Amino acid sequence: MLQNHKVKDIYLGKDNAWLSGIPGTKDPVLAPADCKDELVELRALCEKLLEETGREEYTVRCRDVAYRASVLKSINEVIFVLRRIPAKIPTPEDLSIHPAYVEMLMRPGMTGLFVVAGPFGQGKTTSVASLMAARLIKFGGVGVTVEDPPEMPLEGQHGEGVCYQTAVEDGKFLEACRKTARFAPTIIFIGEIRDADTAVEALRASINGSLVMCTVHADSVSMAIERLYSLANAAIGSPDDTSSTLANGLLAVMHQRLEGEPRKPKLEFLWLGDQDAQGIRNTIRQRRFEQVGSEVQLQRNRLMVRPRPTSDGQDHRVPMRG
Repeated sequence: MLQNHKVKDIYLGKDNAWLSGIPGTKDPVLAPADCKDELVELRALCEKLLEETGREEYTVRCRDVAYRASVLKSINEVIFVLRRIPAKIPTPEDLSIHPAYVEMLMRPGMTGLFVVAGPFGQGKTTSVASLMAARLIKFGGVGVTVEDPPEMPLEGQHGEGVCYQTAVEDGKFLEACRKTARFAPTIIFIGEIRDADTAVEALRASINGSLVMCTVHADSVSMAIERLYSLANAAIGSPDDTSSTLANGLLAVMHQRLEGEPRKPKLEFLWLGDQDAQGIRNTIRQRRFEQVGSEVQLQRNRLMVRPRPTSDGQDHRVPMRG
């Protein structure tokens, strides 16, 4: 059965299937014979949903396992690229997110824009979902997601909080974000900021009293901020207004890349949630994005030497990974 194999992605063709991300192997490997019947069933479900919806990204469930499906059209056939969706939301501790970062992101009453950046397939959505669920469990409130398609099992109750997942139709993120903001939820989770209008709506919600969580494809913290600026400015059209809104709305940026086996995140982190963040906000306001990296390193150095009291009354320093 597929559940018995640790696999990152499945490339499901008409006559064969390849598995990638299996520990100890070179990518890809042919799917083993004991998965054949399940893969045939899974392919049939994918074909049915493609025909019924016309969408090229959607969630499919087979034998109590959910997958995110994307359609890849080669010159010979249609390939369904599948990524397994976890059965439950992992905790930040499960994901090895550094305790200092978790501590900051779990403060009560937070508002603003929290961005998780990184390349494709590096666990960005998993990290956002984990932190969103943790905040709902700790503080209660209402979370609403705007996703294309929904990837993590966030729907339902989390402690005294509750989350409602919504699926964007035909890539209409702008309309979905505006509608979600009118509901005034405690947390808004935007699956990915990929266009100008969505970037603007995320920023507007972040300066209007909501905690907005999102993902962005970028190779560093500074590049994530610059990308958000470029996207939003395409809609706003005024560099000064755009950079000012971004500087005012941004709460934190976390860049992650998975490394090692088992894969754990190597993190860069920028925090703007304290009083002394005015300097970095001015840097963003002045569009000196290349200087953000220095602030990331400075904050990291401070955390490396900061004592962390524990229950035994001693000061302990938790090493920063990467």
